[in-house]
Amino acid sequence: MSILLSATQIIHDLEWIITNQSLLNDSVLNELKLTQLTENQKTRISQAGVVELKSRKLGFYFETFIKTYINVSESYNLKAFNLQVQSEKQTIGEFDFIVENINSGPIFEHWEVSCKFYLCSNPELGLNGCSGTLLKDVFQRKLDRMKNHQLVLGATEFGKVTLQNIGVGEVTPKGLLKGMVFYHPSLGGFENSVLNQFHQKGIWMYFSEWNKELEGQYFVLEKPFLFSLNSYSSDYSLSNAETALMLKNRDEPVIMAKVNKKYKEQARFWLIPDGWFAS
Repeated sequence: MSILLSATQIIHDLEWIITNQSLLNDSVLNELKLTQLTENQKTRISQAGVVELKSRKLGFYFETFIKTYINVSESYNLKAFNLQVQSEKQTIGEFDFIVENINSGPIFEHWEVSCKFYLCSNPELGLNGCSGTLLKDVFQRKLDRMKNHQLVLGATEFGKVTLQNIGVGEVTPKGLLKGMVFYHPSLGGFENSVLNQFHQKGIWMYFSEWNKELEGQYFVLEKPFLFSLNSYSSDYSLSNAETALMLKNRDEPVIMAKVNKKYKEQARFWLIPDGWFAS
């Protein structure tokens, strides 16, 4: 099923991506820095109108906004997007973005970008104790793949050939890992040399623990709409009691946002079925 994105939603979600702190310290992936949208850029996005997406995958959704950022930028030109690297007809990797930096030469940059929402279920293990609801989606594995495979692709033999085929020589690799880490109140967090101490944090709890949460107004966030809250109104809000009733009919994790009376987000929760990590 396709998704129709309004210009307003594109702008709000892109601003969330730009403003949201990265999960990692700058030096870990030679971080790509995104600058705030100008009024001229917002106007260009509005003039482009509705955008149709044919996938609800979070990674695809995130890449769409990075592509939009490049398209309205006065500093970058998009040279290639999702460019596959092959060896004897076998795909061995893919460049997310090959971008021409007009202000610096010009030079070409290789961007690898991702947005992840992790649960910290075992803080004693550090990044290895953080995963998505698919338990094999481990934070440390994602970091290792971006740093040791994806970002070095341009320095490999087949990567260089692929770049030469589109008229590009050397590239400067830059990585970007946005998102959130959700912590359980009774387990706490952890310190790590690569984790940005200012990364955005949320709270996770089991379904059975929901009755401990204070009364409030909540929105259910469905993938891929996990960034800004602009698409939601009071017509879709839930009270604590309504949330508890909703949980009785679910067997999958759910992300929720708590808002104040002006619909400003106050906190995010990831509610997990009891026994999820033992399954």
